[in-house]
Amino acid sequence: MVVILVVVALAAFAVWIVIAQQSKPAAQTPDAEPGAPVVDSGIPAPSDAAEMTVVDITDGDTLRLRDDSGAVENVRLVGIDTPEVYPVYECFGDEAEAELLRLAPIGSTLLVDPDVDPFDDYDRLLLYLWNGDGTFINLALVEGGFAEAIRVAPNDLHFDELLAAEDAAARANLGMWSC
Repeated sequence: MVVILVVVALAAFAVWIVIAQQSKPAAQTPDAEPGAPVVDSGIPAPSDAAEMTVVDITDGDTLRLRDDSGAVENVRLVGIDTPEVYPVYECFGDEAEAELLRLAPIGSTLLVDPDVDPFDDYDRLLLYLWNGDGTFINLALVEGGFAEAIRVAPNDLHFDELLAAEDAAARANLGMWSC
C-alpha cells in the first residue's frame, strides 16, 4: 500500500513539473514586469559596437542619443517600424513608445551599430541597439508585438530574424497585432 502511494505521489509531482514548465516563459528580459511580453535578446552586440547615452525618446522607433564627444544624434531604429503617435495616433503607438523607454531608459548607455547606410532621408542615424542587459532592442520590440520588421535596402543585416519574430508575434496576436 505504501509503495502505491509513493508511486502515485511521484507521478503527480512529475505531472506538476511538466505543467509548470509548459506555462513558464522561455525567456524574459531581466527587469521585465509581470505580464510583460516574452523576449529573446537573440543576437549579441558586435564587439566593435559604440556606446551612446539615451537623451530622450521620441516615439517607439525614434530617440535621441549622445555620443562620446557630447554630440546628440536623432536616431531611428533600423529594420523596424512602430505604430505612430503623431500626427495621427495608431493603435499601440503609446505602448510601443513606453516599451522603448523601458528597454532604453533615459540616461542609460546603449551599444549601437549601424548597417550599410548609416542615415535615412531625414538625416537620422540608423542604428541597431543593445541595452546593458544585452537585449537586442530592435528584435525585442518586434518579438513583443510593438513593431513590425521592415526592409529598406541596403540595410537588411538582421531582416530575416526580425521578420521571423514578426511572424511569431502576429500569430500570437501580441501587441499591435491584437488591434
